[in-house]
Amino acid sequence: MAPPNPRAYFQRYPTLFAPFYGDDERATMLKTVVPNRVWCLEQNLAVGPLETPLRCVVIRLRDDSLWVHAPLAPTEEFFELIERDVGGTVKHVVVPTYALEHKVFAKDACDRWPDADLWIAPGQFAFPVEISAERIYGRTPAGVLGDVSDDAGGERGAGREPPWADEIDVKILRSGSFRLGGRDVGLREATFFHRPTGVMVVTDCIARIPEEIPPLVDPEKLLLVGKRSTAEPTPAVGSPGDTPEARLAGWKKMTLLINYFFPEHEEPGGAPGVVEWTDGWEDNFAAISGRLFVPPVVRSLLYAQDPAGVRAWADSVAEDWFAPAETTVIGEDGTSTRVVSTPASLTIVPAHWDGPLENVRVEDFLSAYRWLDDPGSDPFPEADMARGLQPVIDAVFGTKTKADESQGSGLDLFFSSFPTLASRFKGGE
Repeated sequence: MAPPNPRAYFQRYPTLFAPFYGDDERATMLKTVVPNRVWCLEQNLAVGPLETPLRCVVIRLRDDSLWVHAPLAPTEEFFELIERDVGGTVKHVVVPTYALEHKVFAKDACDRWPDADLWIAPGQFAFPVEISAERIYGRTPAGVLGDVSDDAGGERGAGREPPWADEIDVKILRSGSFRLGGRDVGLREATFFHRPTGVMVVTDCIARIPEEIPPLVDPEKLLLVGKRSTAEPTPAVGSPGDTPEARLAGWKKMTLLINYFFPEHEEPGGAPGVVEWTDGWEDNFAAISGRLFVPPVVRSLLYAQDPAGVRAWADSVAEDWFAPAETTVIGEDGTSTRVVSTPASLTIVPAHWDGPLENVRVEDFLSAYRWLDDPGSDPFPEADMARGLQPVIDAVFGTKTKADESQGSGLDLFFSSFPTLASRFKGGE
């Protein structure tokens, strides 16, 4: 009998990403952020042929227990990397946001670590049918992060301070709302700062797209997406057509498709169902890669609804988490001395794209949000936005024309974009 596949898992809730529901497998990679204190684990999030890194963070607390942020797919490899390679007892599991990819595996983590407390961000919801937190996670959350004023509302556990609050600070980012299932749903993200190491842990609020290919992305998918035309045959891995340039083209095109849905230089080909890339797409990739920014979907669809709330959060992070820290040093003679240390930079670990991001200065961090004060200061390419993401934005903000109304709500358009992305790569495989 073959040994169990350590990368296999079962996805118990349907989602927009692979495998939608049921059995699948994912590789997991462990990175050390701060030796013996902070780690991140990576898997890939896949929608059809498109893949992007998805990240979980583990922090060792002062009592030697482990704090796990946004658990990944429940493979034996994932669990063993935490239990064996990091080492320690998991006492806290954190669901930092409403987004499915960051909470869909929390129940599996709670099942694996039954004695751990579960902490959730405010504003959790289920769709299309509202389901209790106890049913979603298999237990009652120990608390809702933030307090009632942070829109925890009547959620059980609201306002309870976690026992790790003296080590890890929490700030709630308010990022707009949607009309969903006949009610307004507020979108919130809990962000964290580990004081002893100067590591900031976030999910969607900031990112940096790597200019090089992340290590876990499937080479077959890179070669499929990287072709100039979907009518062309896909090079086999290891064949003469499998070159570093072909793979890198695939990564860059994946990035444009994930961020814009229908980017500027992806055009209908000469035959039905054929899609071709025209010159100029590399410049558009360069415009969003290698720098800190808020990705187009998050910025244009979510944060544009409540720029004041996002600005308040960003300013608070800059003031509190990048601020000089005061410590008291006790000398051998018993006298105390106040020492003020100015953090030249922080390490930020986002859940998506590149990470960890080291040596982030406060001016670099704030630069990612300069569009809040001047929307024209950091524009995305207009043609990239126009065909895919902009129609969704227009629908959400009520600016669509009557001719567009048959397409449904903004969320309908947003959700329907994902299977459309996958269908564009069937030709030429």
